[in-house]
Amino acid sequence: MEFGILGPLTVRDGAGNRTVPAAKQRVLLAALLVRRGQVVPAEVLADTVWDGRPPRSAPTTLRTYVMRLRKALGEAGPRIGTEAGGYCIDVAAEEFDADRFTALRDLGHQALRRGEAEEAAARYDEALSLWRGPALVDVPSDVLRRAESDRLAEARLDVLEARLDAGLALGRHTELLGELRRLTAAHPERERFWAQLMTALYRGGRQSEALAVYGEVRRILAAELGIDPGAELRTVHRSILRADPALDGPERPARTRTVMAARTALVTPFQLPPGLTDFTGRAAHTADLAGRLSAHRHSPLIAVVSGQPGVGKSALVQHTAHAARGAHPDGTLYADLRGGRHRPADPRAVLGSFLLTLGVPAAAVPAGTEERTALYRSLLAGRRMLVVLDDARDSLQVRPLLPADPQNAALVTARNRLPDLDGAHPVHLGPLPEDEARQFLARLVGPARAATEPQALAELAAACGGLPLALRICGVRLAARPSWTVGHLADRLADEERALDELSLGSLDVRAAFAAGIETLDAPAARAFRLLALAPSPTVGLAVASRMLGEPPACTERTLERLADAGLLTAREPGRYRYEPLLRAWARELAQCRPPLPTAPAAFHHPAAHTNRRAALVG
Repeated sequence: MEFGILGPLTVRDGAGNRTVPAAKQRVLLAALLVRRGQVVPAEVLADTVWDGRPPRSAPTTLRTYVMRLRKALGEAGPRIGTEAGGYCIDVAAEEFDADRFTALRDLGHQALRRGEAEEAAARYDEALSLWRGPALVDVPSDVLRRAESDRLAEARLDVLEARLDAGLALGRHTELLGELRRLTAAHPERERFWAQLMTALYRGGRQSEALAVYGEVRRILAAELGIDPGAELRTVHRSILRADPALDGPERPARTRTVMAARTALVTPFQLPPGLTDFTGRAAHTADLAGRLSAHRHSPLIAVVSGQPGVGKSALVQHTAHAARGAHPDGTLYADLRGGRHRPADPRAVLGSFLLTLGVPAAAVPAGTEERTALYRSLLAGRRMLVVLDDARDSLQVRPLLPADPQNAALVTARNRLPDLDGAHPVHLGPLPEDEARQFLARLVGPARAATEPQALAELAAACGGLPLALRICGVRLAARPSWTVGHLADRLADEERALDELSLGSLDVRAAFAAGIETLDAPAARAFRLLALAPSPTVGLAVASRMLGEPPACTERTLERLADAGLLTAREPGRYRYEPLLRAWARELAQCRPPLPTAPAAFHHPAAHTNRRAALVG
């Protein structure tokens, strides 16, 4: 006799197939078969036959169904026995297709563990040949479907995966591609099929397609299940990117492996601009960042260095990153995000550049920002890498570019403090202290010249307001004009109306740096920046600022805080804001070049009124 549930319910004896036409009798037979050799209580059978809602007459009706089923089975009818409280069916394991399937599956697994892929594939093929369609397809029982049909379907997919593993081990990757594409389309949630498809493509020399498949499955999992690819898929993906020999098939030639490795192996990038040999000062900030870069282990380090334009944010970060190469031996990525320009860098384009640098073929770079971010973070996982993001506009621009592995670190520079960047360590730079400003100038002009005019050097450093950009311009100009004295340039900067004209040399320009600093301001903040500079004191109190702007104090405070966050004002204490000298000179210049500002009281524009107003303005 043969009994089958791997498809429509079947009973076959020497005379051929036996038909069980009544639906509830098919449910009864299936319920007995899946528990063959056991006594199935009558109440369990009733619950199965009537899908959890047996009628009061169930015991009597069930006896009738058993009698009719025995008759329908002919010579197999007596196999259904009546026991105390229930029924059982006498069927040997070799007579039941579900049991034969399980036995063949186990033989296949044993062969595969022994390394006998050919034997394993044969046993798996034999097991899968027993299936004639979905299990119990013509048995109308939700109880059985939940308990048995779904379990058997899962077991079949497991054997399919194992048979494909055996085929890949035998070097049949090319002939398996069609089946794998059908299986991934039919079962997109089965990550194993996707991993096998990627492996088969890679072994066929189609690594770009294999990487594209990873992007496809990642999109599907995110859209349908809201999850990222699991560990197996990520491992296969990384192995493809590294051209890992462990992923090779049995017949893959050594020359092919070498060529593939040359095309897709991960490089060790070092993209930082050249270091500054004359970097001066910032000892506390440098030590703080260096200590964090060398000590972080449990979460990725993210540090945001902020400050006014020209204050040396990029110089500090680049100096620190060069010194930290030993703590991040797997490389350093660098991007100028152009946050102060009219068109800041697009994170999607930056990610594309990073992926190419990391060895991803151009054809395998995903199209979307989210997909690129996921691939980028996967490549950085398990590596000690440093990412430097220079001149960020805001947190939205930065977030897709941040690494996620605890061994990674990111140094970000921005005019804005980026307070909404979760977990970031803030580092705010002010102008250089007087002694460091003098040291910086002395390094630029040379020790002999600095020693000759120490007083003039101090005056020049003060005229630059301790701003590293201004100090560099002055130092370079003096070095290029040995006939000038330090005092001569200090005198030229002492004239506030021409000071900014003196602070321009080629691509180094204080005005241009300041202009980039207000590029991201909204109109009210930009207007306030210009107008408040017309006050006779560089420090302005909140009450006076409110009157000058013609706004309520709460609104004015929000505006001033935006300017402080952008590094254009310094908030020394609550309610009091100060311009740095060169920023104030530039803001006053802007205010005088623009049309009159109607909300500014006329007295503030009249020199004779400055003395009378000074106390109110700074109060």
